[in-house]
Amino acid sequence: MRVLKMRRVVALITSLMLLPSITAPALSGAVPDISQIQRHYDAKEYPKTLEELDRLDRETANVPDVRRLKIRTLLRLGKPKDALTEYDKLAEVVDQEDQLLLREVALGFVVILTNDMREQMRGAAYTALKDWHSPESMPFLEGGLTDQSGLVRALAAEGLANFDAGRRSPKFRQALEDQAALVKEAVLKGFTKSHDASVISLAEPLLKDPEVRVRVAAAEVLCHLKRSKGCDALLRYAKAPNPDERTAAIRALVERQSTELFRVLKDASENQQPSVRGAAATGFGRLPSAEALVILNRLLRDPLPPVRIAAAVSLGKFHGLNAEEPLSRALVERDDAVRAFVIGALLEHGERYEVVASSIQALINMKEPAVRAAVARALGHAGEPNRESARSALMILIQDSVPRVRIAAIRSMAKIEGSRARTVLKNSLHDEDDAVRATAGGALLIVLSLAE
Repeated sequence: MRVLKMRRVVALITSLMLLPSITAPALSGAVPDISQIQRHYDAKEYPKTLEELDRLDRETANVPDVRRLKIRTLLRLGKPKDALTEYDKLAEVVDQEDQLLLREVALGFVVILTNDMREQMRGAAYTALKDWHSPESMPFLEGGLTDQSGLVRALAAEGLANFDAGRRSPKFRQALEDQAALVKEAVLKGFTKSHDASVISLAEPLLKDPEVRVRVAAAEVLCHLKRSKGCDALLRYAKAPNPDERTAAIRALVERQSTELFRVLKDASENQQPSVRGAAATGFGRLPSAEALVILNRLLRDPLPPVRIAAAVSLGKFHGLNAEEPLSRALVERDDAVRAFVIGALLEHGERYEVVASSIQALINMKEPAVRAAVARALGHAGEPNRESARSALMILIQDSVPRVRIAAIRSMAKIEGSRARTVLKNSLHDEDDAVRATAGGALLIVLSLAE
């Protein structure tokens, strides 16, 4: 076990070295007495570097460049929590944020979890890397393609699909041979983000894959590249009696904006399978019209909550079509999770916060963490006029006792506040939960890039 742990630390250090931004500047002539420590660092002798830094007297240790060297050394050693403590001391000394260094610390909290024993923690790390949308994440995402968890490998593939270089990566394309359908689907979905005809030969054999989601994704790639057999296959799947085939095909057709899409969605909205009706409700969000509004109004009263949630989310996108009226009526919804999504849709329409304030307060006080997390996500739809009120509610949820609620609140805070959320996100790096810290680190990477 000790050998395995040491290998993970070595892998972390190696991964951090891949990022060009994480390089310690040469120490200035103001501190010539620690030039030997700098040489240890340059030679990648990080344990020795830290040992020597810890021997310095307080005055020398407080020199900003010296503290920066210690922070970067701790990051190299896979100790982001200790690096954050040192960063806080640096910020106090210089009385300002060092955005470049804060970015490195934030990344440290994400990368450390890519080698965690727990699948949930690795999932949090790769979700953060995927959402970062930075080419600098690519070495880590490529590494994630070899993770033991299919879910984690799929997250890594989704992240690589955000970049042309990622989609062309041999490792990304080799993932089409992965044993997990989720991974193959993620790779194929990635191919639909470009018009690279070289992927046709890769997608065609997968039209016969035993997994429905893979066959549908392969057909979507071919349809995207104007191959009629792909489009024909999607339409055939969209009418199939198998609900899994039908649901997957509907989602693919929504992305392709097929000319037959409205009719397909209308038929699906009356299907006896809830998953099919839910897919139809989601699809109508891309086709705002008076007729679609009538259908979504009906689906907003569906017997099953997941369908009503999908309808509420789609109605939130129907600007200028009087979708606020059915959503306002749905504020008395009996299912708390559905009500949270209704609130999010109303906020997306710019509804005054006062209209939904009492419902938000009630949901924040619910015992079920899933409901509190849902209202945290709903608050992420608040526009500028409602930003301050939404921020106050999110500050409560960021202190929730359950990590999943804090994670949802952190993401929404970053979404509505942008670079203004930096202080809140930095404070969340001190959270007791690893996944929350990784989420805060990922959100910081995003908002700091907005400020650059």
